[in-house]
Amino acid sequence: MASIAAAPKIRVFATRRIAYSGRVEKRRIGIIGLGAAARNIHLPAIKKVRHLELVGGADTGDAGGFGFPVFGTLEELIAKARPEIVVIVTPPDSHYELIMQALDAGLHVFCEKPFVLTLDEGREVIRKAAECDRQVVINNEFRFMNVHRTAKDLIGTPAFGALQFIAMTQTFRMSEQTEAGWRGQSLMRTCFEFGTHALDLCRFFYDENPRAISARMPRPGGVGGPDYLNLIQLEFSDDRVAHITLDRLVRGRHRYLDTRLDGTDATIEASLGGRAEMAFGLRAASRRPYLNLDFAPSACADLYVGDKRKRIATDPFDLFAQSTARVLEEMLDAIETGSSPSCSAAENLNTLALMLAAYKSGEAGGAFIEIDV
Repeated sequence: MASIAAAPKIRVFATRRIAYSGRVEKRRIGIIGLGAAARNIHLPAIKKVRHLELVGGADTGDAGGFGFPVFGTLEELIAKARPEIVVIVTPPDSHYELIMQALDAGLHVFCEKPFVLTLDEGREVIRKAAECDRQVVINNEFRFMNVHRTAKDLIGTPAFGALQFIAMTQTFRMSEQTEAGWRGQSLMRTCFEFGTHALDLCRFFYDENPRAISARMPRPGGVGGPDYLNLIQLEFSDDRVAHITLDRLVRGRHRYLDTRLDGTDATIEASLGGRAEMAFGLRAASRRPYLNLDFAPSACADLYVGDKRKRIATDPFDLFAQSTARVLEEMLDAIETGSSPSCSAAENLNTLALMLAAYKSGEAGGAFIEIDV
């Protein structure tokens, strides 16, 4: 294993829901990119935040029927709708230019992940944001889901103990719909588009950056093509490990993300993807019968001590819009107070570095490599 330089300790800010009892005026917000992510996540999220006023959007395609003015470019949106904040929900290769344009115009920026394509672009965004005294926040909404926030809050408590191991698994059935647009056209597919969420969650739960990363990205049956299978290992301090499996080859059950956190005193299992299940049988050791009824609209987290299970959190049907609204709320708080939000561009640069290092490791056959931030 190659020598690994330890990454600096990071602080992960509390992801509680924030109350804005003191704020009177609404912040004007605009959105560029009015595709599925905007319609299903960002527009509903904006509606949930009562201190935001949606003043317009921008899209190069046919984007009528939204109930607010839609312009052809970000420049037009800025000039005619005069937003204070712009939400960027366009393909990732356009993010850097749009972020810099918004900062030049004096706007705060809320951007989808991955926020830029290279570390140099990320550093330039961070420099520009500091120079303009503006916030650039990345939508790492998985940190703000009830199931993940509750799990994080239990780490280090007597109920769970110290976190020792993280295992994450996604089995994702692809379709024409999931591969439409830039996602299906990119050779950097799975780790680039979804892996950033998993990597960010590992940093969130361990509350530090990993010391090393290794990734295998097998392409069974041929050479080349997108990375539909990711086998990633992260090495943290005190010989603690996280293992991530992202499987887009699956033809069986679709599971959006299952996470297991092993503590010294208990285990937490969190699952994204609704369920309604009934199970019954006999316990092997005691020969006693059991009956389990399980219903969760979109996500759930359970605390296990042996066979004993306690439901600790669920999320609503619109968990992506709900959690995105929480990131927006934290951004508003940062704008008001001048604080540093947990999903700032500067903080997210660590996750971007991990994602890029995963591809570098994959090209090297899974070698452990240093992470350059």
